[in-house]
Amino acid sequence: MKKLLPALALFLFVSMVSFAQSLQVTSDTLSVSGPANILMTTTARVTNVGSGTIFVKVRRTAVDTASGHSAYFCWTGTCYPVTTSESPNYVVMNPGDVDTTLLADLNPRGFGGTSNVSYCFFDMDNESDSTCITFTYRASGVGVDEIGALKYISNIYPNPADAYARVSYAINIGKDTRMVISNLLGSVVKELPLVEKQGVTLIPTSDLKSGIYICSVVIDGKSYGSKKLIVSHR
Repeated sequence: MKKLLPALALFLFVSMVSFAQSLQVTSDTLSVSGPANILMTTTARVTNVGSGTIFVKVRRTAVDTASGHSAYFCWTGTCYPVTTSESPNYVVMNPGDVDTTLLADLNPRGFGGTSNVSYCFFDMDNESDSTCITFTYRASGVGVDEIGALKYISNIYPNPADAYARVSYAINIGKDTRMVISNLLGSVVKELPLVEKQGVTLIPTSDLKSGIYICSVVIDGKSYGSKKLIVSHR
């Protein structure tokens, strides 16, 4: 009996280690609200709280979207289409490492409603070692005047950008119109006045840190359209 006790203790220890969770996910924002004509973006932080190095991927596991809404995500600087639910790439995370590159986007496309989307981070070598988070997006209906205020905003080029980026736009109304660039915490890092009702705006990016930003057209204090800008310095 005494000989069995050390073996039993070793078995229990190995079992506890095997089932220990290495990943922990947190977020400052679990829900976001806004008009249905702007892109909604949430972020998450995943931490390796375990004692070993793991290879981590992210997967969109549950999608409960309102009619007309489209959910997609960006990770490690790469944005994937709606049809991609699992990241093709992975991140090597040592003990204590933190990754903050997930951008969980929802495009309401002008449709009001509430959507819930879940994302799970998991160890490629042990998928049971995972952690998940669910984001809620509440898109409010948009009035006819608000839809008509911004006629068009193009994709940003080049993107990723090093020294500069360009974006085309066209608006109908507005006394005070600006291109506002914000970081993922919502802090404004740059504002560029838009004088003409249509044109091409040059966005200097050499003074911005490498990372992901949101560019929005703000008309008389209201945000009408947003595009994602990735800054990557060579």
